Amino acid sequence: MKAKETILKLWNKYRRKKRWWSIIFDFVLLILIVAMLIPSARKNLSTLLIRNTMLPPYETAKTIILNETDFDLILRDADGNLSSLSHYNDKPILINFWATWCPPCIAEMPSLQRLYNKYKDDVHFIFIVNEPFDLIYNYLQQKNYNIPCFTTIGDVPEVFDPAIIPTTYLIDNEFVLLYNTGAARWDSGKVMRIIDELIEKNNNR
Repeated sequence: MKAKETILKLWNKYRRKKRWWSIIFDFVLLILIVAMLIPSARKNLSTLLIRNTMLPPYETAKTIILNETDFDLILRDADGNLSSLSHYNDKPILINFWATWCPPCIAEMPSLQRLYNKYKDDVHFIFIVNEPFDLIYNYLQQKNYNIPCFTTIGDVPEVFDPAIIPTTYLIDNEFVLLYNTGAARWDSGKVMRIIDELIEKNNNR
């Protein structure tokens, strides 16, 4: 009984010192702190915060020219079929390195799915994730994504060996036009303008 009275007394004292909006803020902050202590909630909260602060990707600060060996990147699909990056060089290519456990990857994936829906006939999308395919496609099914995923075989060329994920490249034949580490808003007007120009250039070849 004494504990209840003490708590009630502390609450009344706290309430008298605070305005209603300050009390709400304190409770929201408390909920966030508690959520961050729970692993599953921490992941969801991190994803939500990243998704709402993402910016469009940036163009490369310097020209990155790819050579023939860079296109020797070997890919394996869910059926075990192997191909090299050179097989996709008839169109612009977007390569994204990601993982199902990575909050920034999860945060940017809806924008990549929307970009894929818009340009899948004119751009080769290659999503690279080095996890078991049953785990990958279970995740995609839960999220209602249909992006094409691959794993890599052998050594990854240095230019495509990301230090962090997600890392995304937009390639035009022999040049890297967009290179972005971390989450980005890939369905932005800026990205679509660049892709439209690439498609027009590719069609006029």
